[in-house]
Amino acid sequence: MQKTALITAGAVFALLAVSHVVRWLSPVEILIGGNVLPLIISLSSGIILALLSIWMFIAVKKMKPTPKEDKEAKQKDE
Repeated sequence: MQKTALITAGAVFALLAVSHVVRWLSPVEILIGGNVLPLIISLSSGIILALLSIWMFIAVKKMKPTPKEDKEAKQKDE
């Protein structure tokens, strides 16, 4: 269950990071309260989101299998 949550969070962070990079590559004005959101905020947000995504996927790789997953893997080998 934890692996699924980490993978889902990593995918969501990755999609958000891509959306910020797309906004940076094709400058679209975003208005908040009548003020234009600077592109540097989208760029920095995209970098932070990309790092969070990478962190989630690294955490999944480093996770030890649960006893249930370990048992299932052994059954597949037999």
